[in-house]
Formats: sequence, C-alpha cells, structure tokens
Amino acid sequence: MGNHKFLLINPWVYDFALYDLWMKPLGILRIARILKNYGEVFFIDCLDRGNLSINTREDEYGCGKFYKKKVKAPETLKEIKRPYFRYGMKEEEFLRNIENVPSPDFTFITTGMTYWYIGVKEIVNKVKKIFPETRVFLGGIYATLLPNHAKNISGVDGIFTGKDEDKLSIFLKNLLSKDIKVPYFPIPDLSLLGRKDSWVIETSRGCPFRCSYCASHILSPHFLRRKREDIIRELNYLKDEGVKHIALYDDAFLIPENEPLSILDKIIENKFNFTFHTPNGLHARFLTSEIAEKMREANFKTIRLSLETSREDLQKETGGKVRNKEFENALKNLSYAGYYRKDIGVYIMLGLPGSSQEDLKESILYVHSLGAKVILASFSPIPGTLEWEKLKNKGIIKEEIDPLWHNNTIFPLKLGWSEEGIREFRLWVSELNKKLDD
Repeated sequence: MGNHKFLLINPWVYDFALYDLWMKPLGILRIARILKNYGEVFFIDCLDRGNLSINTREDEYGCGKFYKKKVKAPETLKEIKRPYFRYGMKEEEFLRNIENVPSPDFTFITTGMTYWYIGVKEIVNKVKKIFPETRVFLGGIYATLLPNHAKNISGVDGIFTGKDEDKLSIFLKNLLSKDIKVPYFPIPDLSLLGRKDSWVIETSRGCPFRCSYCASHILSPHFLRRKREDIIRELNYLKDEGVKHIALYDDAFLIPENEPLSILDKIIENKFNFTFHTPNGLHARFLTSEIAEKMREANFKTIRLSLETSREDLQKETGGKVRNKEFENALKNLSYAGYYRKDIGVYIMLGLPGSSQEDLKESILYVHSLGAKVILASFSPIPGTLEWEKLKNKGIIKEEIDPLWHNNTIFPLKLGWSEEGIREFRLWVSELNKKLDD
C-alpha cells in the first residue's frame, strides 16, 4: 500500500437535454480499484442520482432524470433558442464533498462527449483553486477524440487516451514510479458509489464494423473478446453489491467472434436474478432465433436494435452492418421468443449525411409498419470518423469549430434542418409510438 492520495471525479454535464439511460462511470471506477493498491482513493460523482435531497423521476430499471439547473448558454450557442442546463449534483453538495478530501497528489477526471467539455473545465478550475498543488489528468471519450483541445484546458497536467490496459500500466508506472500491471477489464470498485441498484458491464470491447459515423474503432481499435469466467466473476461481484439491473456497454455483443450464446448460457446456468438491457443497440444481422430465445431466458428486458436508415444503398455506404431483410428477420425471431414488438426500440438517425428528410420519413414509417417503436437518434459529427472527414471536405465543419457544435441536439441545423422541423419529427414519432400501445 502506498501513501498517495487520489481524487477521482465524474464531472457535471452542460447540455440542452440529458437522461440517465444507465450512464455509469465504469472506466474511472475500474481505475479506482487499481489505485487503491497505491494509496487512498476519493471519488466524487457529480452525476450520482442517489442523493435523497434531490427528487427526480425514474423508471423501474433505475433510469431517470438528473437534477438540473438552468444556466446561460456559452456565447457560441447564443443563436439556439432552447434553454441550456447544468446536469448533476448541486454546487453546494460538490463543495461539501470536496471539503472532506485531504489534499490529493493526483486528480483523475473522466470525460464523456466532446461537447460536454464545459463541465470538465469547471471541475478542473474548482479543483485547482482548492488544491493548487494537485496534478490533474483527463481520460475518457473527449480526451481521446480531442486530445489537443483537452490538453489546452487551463490546469490540466496531462491526458490519457483510449482504453488500452497495457498503455494504462505504462501511464501509471511513469506517474507513480512503481511497476504496475493493469489486468484486462478490471472489475470496477462499486464501494465508492452512492447507489448501486443499476450498473453496466462489457463482455467485449470494440467492433469489427467500421460504420462511417461511429467512433468505436477510434476508442477501441481492436476487437477484444472477454474471458467467460471473468464475465461471470464480475456478475457475481455485482450481485453481491446489490445490483439488480445491468446494461451491456458492448458495441458488438452479438457478433459471432464474441460467442454470445456461450455468455447467455453461462448467465442462465448461474441463475442470476438481474434484468439485462441493451441501450447501445444490437446488430440485427446476428440476432438468430436461438439467441433471441436465450436472451429471453436470461431476462433481457430492454431490447434496442440499430438500423439508422431503411435506405439500403445508404446502409451499404455507411458500413453495411445491416440490411432490411436481416432487420425483419431479427424482429421475427424476437417475436417468436416472446417479445412484443411494441416493446422493441429501433434507432433511426435524424440528420444522417446523405439522407433527406423524405428518407427519414420513409425509415420511420418502415419501422412503424413492422410494429416496433422508433427511437430518433440525431446525428453527431465525431472527430476522426469518415463522416467527419466528408463534412470537413464539404466545408460544413471547419478545423476551428467549437466542440459544443458537435452536439447532436443542434448539429443537424448545420445540415439544413430547422429547430421547428426537428421538433415536428420528434412529435410525430411520439404519436406513432403511442399508437402501438393502443
């Protein structure tokens, strides 16, 4: 045991909208378990909804609304009419939490979407004011996708990019001057959480597909299949910690290389009393009748499929992960396994480059005609992806664009959409989905 003091923080989010769909700080709590071998670890989760002083609605699986405070939007977003909020714990609560932390040697801050960097900046600023001697490091999605932008935040001493455990071992070894070996997929330390009824797990990392709009291959360049015994060991740990609802964070759970049937068989064999959820979207191509039946037996409740568009030429151009016939077969297999189609959510992308509003309308009607619910997922330009490069070549994205404009709530405005047009599509989809419940 070392004598270092580590402060780990999951920062506030500044955005137009935010909902807790199993948003969990998995990566930083994995690091917490490693760091406990070398000193004291303190964790502040600004997005913890377990605070009893904040009353927010939630569903039966632990998802819900965050406490929010209306704030003035940054100058670059002044033309947007929608209100802007800070999501997460109240500032006075954050200050109470940090008062209980002895001066840390190192502060690690996890980061989410690139357009959430305002919350990261605020946390760095507050930490440096309170602990001017602490060394601050950023990791996570924003730090990986925009490393130069992240490095330039005042008070940041360094960043860690990607998710590679071997690379993390070297990073920590250089930082602590100790020989550190980080195992693959470390089990997160849930003892630091305020509430634990819902959590997340990865059975694999990365994705063999290279969809033109997706950053999976940037965040995790290689597909890595996890050992079955390690998955079960982690599930047993989560059970002991009182977790009831588990969301899969995999980008490619169903691909054959991951051998999903073996995972499902192990879950069934161990008689876990979890509900499982797939918010990232499943590859419909690989959803066989056997897999559908096993998912049902393993207590998978929230089923989400990724389609994005029903235009088959665009499906091929953007990565070829699914065709309409494969999608229809997946719905049939889920129906035969006992799932109601109206309970299956299908992601359709609003603002997908190369598609028109008429294409979007046809995709929505196509999914609705098959009895499934449409979930509109607005397009967001992600640095390093093929769509990002195409938009740069067209002059729609400039090198100096503020990451705040990566926000999927507003970026379609740069593609010719109007705020009113987006709102009308969302209202129409809501009405169509309600009809399925009638």
